[in-house]
Amino acid sequence: MNNKNNLWHQVDNELRCEPLAENLQADVLVVGAGFSGLSTALHLARSGVNVVVLEAQEIGYGASGRNVGLTNAGLWIMPEQTQQHLGIERGRALNQLLIDAPLYVQQLITEAQIDCDYLNNGTLHLAHKASAIDYLTRRAEQLSSYGAQLQLLDADATYNKTRAKGYYGALFDRRAGTLQPLKYCRGLAQLALQAGVKIFTHSPVTGLQKSADKVQANTLKGSVVAEKIVLATNAYEHNLTHNRAYYTPLYYCQFASAPLTAEQRQRCLPDNNGCWDSGAVMRSFRTDAAGRLIIGTVGDIHTGDARHFKRWCQHVVAKTFVEIGPLQYQYAWSGRIAKSSNNIPQLLEIENNVVQIMGYSGRGIAGATVCGRELAKYLTGEISQQQLAIPFNNANKISFNQLRAVAYELGSQLSHLSDHMLR
Repeated sequence: MNNKNNLWHQVDNELRCEPLAENLQADVLVVGAGFSGLSTALHLARSGVNVVVLEAQEIGYGASGRNVGLTNAGLWIMPEQTQQHLGIERGRALNQLLIDAPLYVQQLITEAQIDCDYLNNGTLHLAHKASAIDYLTRRAEQLSSYGAQLQLLDADATYNKTRAKGYYGALFDRRAGTLQPLKYCRGLAQLALQAGVKIFTHSPVTGLQKSADKVQANTLKGSVVAEKIVLATNAYEHNLTHNRAYYTPLYYCQFASAPLTAEQRQRCLPDNNGCWDSGAVMRSFRTDAAGRLIIGTVGDIHTGDARHFKRWCQHVVAKTFVEIGPLQYQYAWSGRIAKSSNNIPQLLEIENNVVQIMGYSGRGIAGATVCGRELAKYLTGEISQQQLAIPFNNANKISFNQLRAVAYELGSQLSHLSDHMLR
């Protein structure tokens, strides 16, 4: 990753950990230092478990350090669809876990005073066409039955909150918010270290060796023997290949402007809400602590200067925030999402003592935080497999997933071209 092009890396709170250069013993080894792995490690350590985390790059290298930064509730799919996939009881349990997830993220941030530019101003799901209002209405009804605090806004109210043209209404989630995702990820790592977790970066696992009741993970200069291993690499596996058949890689890119003037801020997301729309090729809008406008969309950047996407950004901003004037874009980056077969997080048991969690499908901040907590409860025996809200061994392999990835990317690129004519 070219950190100079990623806005989230332009901070000075880097948490430095050393590579593994010894042979260690642990109760649980976690592979991957993103939201999912660090949350699992933190909650295990708080239960008295001896935990080691191995990260192939640096903390938050993968999707956690490239995220949009919205603490959204629930899944992409409707709660009723979750029940159809998992059954009523298990579906309701997972829905409740993920719909309440933003509250737990806020609790963690508040209690530990994590410095991550957190704003609990709510998020807006924007209707990009009139027919999307029906979809948002159904979504509001289903989410509200789980206690979500939602408000359906008409076109005028949506415009007043966002100053964004072209939207027919929005679903306002008061319990969600925005944060700086890499700072939040590093905050989780700091909490894990304080709880006794040993974290080693630049320590890719080169292979696993199974014995009767333990597993050894080897790195270039060391090893960890553990009773249990959690693989939390999501779409950023390196040498290990346990989960590649279970997700389709989907790219999402973002562009950050120079800080807006006070006048421009009043004409662009004045309430500092994080937003995303209902388009098949989604767009997202948010501001950061410095007042930059950050625009995102499905697709990869492909070139270092991201010139084609910058032209797309200029077009979208001119049509959406018509009073803001031309902007200069200072940062452009992309990340890889692990899209599962049903858009539900997947928990796999590879061996008796090797489990893997993946497939957040773009809902990684709040979802991975609470799923890590739940997985820790299961691994310590606090809850049984039946009590575990995350679907266990329910993953489906995705046929031709790499071809699907190419199709998604091609479709998103064609959509961006059509935006110049249709939106």
